[in-house]
Parts: sequence; C-alpha cells; structure tokens
Amino acid sequence: MPGPAGREPMNISLAFLADEANVSQEGKLNVLGIFDRITAEAFPVVHPRLVFAFRVQMEYADAGRSFPVHVRLVAQDGEVMFEAVGEITAPGIPLGEFATANQVFAMVGVQFPREGMYRFTVSIGGGEVHETPFLVQSAASDPMMN
Repeated sequence: MPGPAGREPMNISLAFLADEANVSQEGKLNVLGIFDRITAEAFPVVHPRLVFAFRVQMEYADAGRSFPVHVRLVAQDGEVMFEAVGEITAPGIPLGEFATANQVFAMVGVQFPREGMYRFTVSIGGGEVHETPFLVQSAASDPMMN
C-alpha cells in the first residue's frame, strides 16, 4: 500500500542470517558470522541457533505512522516454517533526514526437513516483499566439505 506521493512505506536496507546479532543500548546492530548456507550430513537436520536480522529505513513521510510487519521463514515448497507479525512506528524524522530500526529474530532448534532453497520474507505495510534466500545442502554436495 503506497504511502504519500505513491512511495512505498519504509524499506529494508539490510537483511541477513548470522550466528549471532543483537542491538546495543545505543541502537547499534552487532553481528557475528553472516552466512547464506547450512550444510548437513543427513536430513532432517536441526540447526542449533540462527539469527535473522534486518534494518528498516524510514524517511520524513513515514514519521509518526505505524506499519504492520510480517516475517516468515518459507521452505522451497512454500511451507511456512515460522511466522511473526508485529508493528513498527516511525519516530519523528526531520525533513531531509532518515531513521533506522533494527529487528533481530533469534531462532533455536530450527528443523530443516530436506535440502533446498529456503527464504526469510519481510513485508512492511503491505508493500513489496523483501526476500533473503539461503541454501540448506548436503555435505556431499558442498565442495568446501569434500
């Protein structure tokens, strides 16, 4: 749903999977071990811990407005493995400036039933869906493991 002047509300300027991420008291996003594939000896496999994080950038036109946020982990076959719904409210933003908000989802014990392409999707305010794909693969097919 476009905002003022037909522009999409807010946008995602950064999104990734990592071993760890958190937001400091000062609002800084701290990250350790960004990755885009998980390698397993056999399937199904349970990944002990992963973090999906993204940064939302807001502009003057977003100030004071609230937007619904929808986050999903989706398997290659379309199965939704995780889903979270929330809301982001933009702070007051002076004309010509921007603000950011960091979102961090720590997930423990995620089971991946089979090899394939998985993706996290994020939709803000019904706008364009942002996708962060990652591969879950067999150790036998990973050249780094052979």
